[in-house]
Amino acid sequence: MIRIANINDTERLAELFIELHRRHVEIRPDAFLMPECEWFKRRISEILVDKEQTVLVHADGEIDGYAVVKLINVNVEDKPPRRMCYIDCFAVSENCRRQGIGTRLFDAVKQFGKERGCDTIQLGVNADNADAIKFYKKMGLNFRTIQMEVKL
Repeated sequence: MIRIANINDTERLAELFIELHRRHVEIRPDAFLMPECEWFKRRISEILVDKEQTVLVHADGEIDGYAVVKLINVNVEDKPPRRMCYIDCFAVSENCRRQGIGTRLFDAVKQFGKERGCDTIQLGVNADNADAIKFYKKMGLNFRTIQMEVKL
């Protein structure tokens, strides 16, 4: 079942956030640090009360996946106006992967965006996160821009 998260989900969402962030630290220890556990609880609590963000969760009993989405209106002079559904964070518990949860959650994000007048879904993904890239391509996402860096 997919539903919108509420403040009572903070503990479990923080656990999943920690799991996701550990993966980011593993992939790019030069770019990510591992904060104390309390930071994740505070951050999730802030997101849950932020009117600009929505957290969708997959829960058949315990929450096993979540997506943090923002609806963004793009109105600039040099581009056509559009409304975007931006996925700020997307995670499925390591123990629950390859069971269709990510697909169901992503489909729910697409439906959420459509119902709110969005014409695109966008997200950022670390170039070294091959599993995530493979999943997002399977969901129909294509590269839009590529950020590059050189370490000094």
